[in-house]
Amino acid sequence: MNERRKKSIKTLHIVLVVYVILFAFWWTHLLLSKNSEVYDTKIELLKAEQQINGEYNEDRFKGTSLYLEIIEKKDRQQNMIFAEGVVFFMLLTFGMWYVYRSFRQEIRLAQQQRNFLLSITHELKSPIASIRLILDTFKKRVLKPEQTQKLARNGISEAERLHALVNNLLLAARLDSGMSVTLADIELKSFLMKIVNQLQDKYPSAIINFRADAYISSIRADENAMTSIALNLLENAIKYSPNDCEIDIAVRNQQNAVSIEIADKGI
Repeated sequence: MNERRKKSIKTLHIVLVVYVILFAFWWTHLLLSKNSEVYDTKIELLKAEQQINGEYNEDRFKGTSLYLEIIEKKDRQQNMIFAEGVVFFMLLTFGMWYVYRSFRQEIRLAQQQRNFLLSITHELKSPIASIRLILDTFKKRVLKPEQTQKLARNGISEAERLHALVNNLLLAARLDSGMSVTLADIELKSFLMKIVNQLQDKYPSAIINFRADAYISSIRADENAMTSIALNLLENAIKYSPNDCEIDIAVRNQQNAVSIEIADKGI
């Protein structure tokens, strides 16, 4: 959603809010005025009735029970109209705030989805372009064995990167549609070592120190989710650290749990 459209919708929302508030105040004022007119007419009718019957006395009229009853009903009716007006205004204010908040959330969500699509498109294009370039090189040139091995390793690395991106997309889709967790026993030491070796191949300049207690109990978790969490934490630690970065991973047994600590020297 472009900025001009967002400003137009915001302006329209403000105009509607002002209009409805003025409309509510106007009708409250109108009801109070009509209520006063009705009860003033009743008082005039009572006065006329007493004058016809010869019972009217101007000094004692406002102290009669009938007059006081009419005034009491008038005040009660006015209080009821005023209270209803206040409740209506509060509900209206809450409703307008809720609609505006929902609208802002939808705008933020749309912006996040747009940014996500732009980011993931860029991330997908990069390994695809690298793999295509490597295959074109194999097709057009006769390479030395060491060059072939190097390009093959790069191709495998880019393919694994593409595989990880696709897995993250599938995980995001599962989370969005209501992810069902599949629990399984995971031997944490070997699980993390596998990820460390994978990242060490991908980032050969990174120094990854892995330490673990002699015995680490297995955990029950969703393996796909745990893989995504570990990869994201470690890749962020590497990406946002200086060249030749050093990452420390420590796995420790606690009383009723296992702790995984990841430390870096990045920004």
